[in-house]
Amino acid sequence: MLRTNQPFLDYMEGLYQNQAHKEHITLRSYDKGDRILTQHQESTKIMLIKSGITKCYFVEENDKEYIVEFLGKGEIIGEIEVIKNVSCLCSIEAMTEVSVYAMSIPYFQTLLKKDLTLNHFLLDVFAERIVNTSSRASLSAAPHHRTHA
Repeated sequence: MLRTNQPFLDYMEGLYQNQAHKEHITLRSYDKGDRILTQHQESTKIMLIKSGITKCYFVEENDKEYIVEFLGKGEIIGEIEVIKNVSCLCSIEAMTEVSVYAMSIPYFQTLLKKDLTLNHFLLDVFAERIVNTSSRASLSAAPHHRTHA
């Protein structure tokens, strides 16, 4: 399933357009196959996908790759790592050509303190992720019934 968030994208486009010097939020492009964020490395920007499709995944110690989800326009990446001050929990890879709004960490932290709209979007994103994780966990924990022919 591809997650998108048009209202969050609209909000970010407004922030981008209203910047005085275009220094807090910049546009970045990635080619198919590029890694946007790398698991266990430090994130230097918070990004919101403007266009394209990304794969969010992590690799366990046994080198098995687990896809968490596919993210499209309006989805934010790198915010949890900045809020919790930890290295990247997952890798994000461009599945198509991808364009992102890249926000500086100090600007993001300022908005967290002052911008209720951003906080509402983040709460919604976090709640959605919890719901999705819970439903996936309950599906994988459900007993499997065999049918006999």
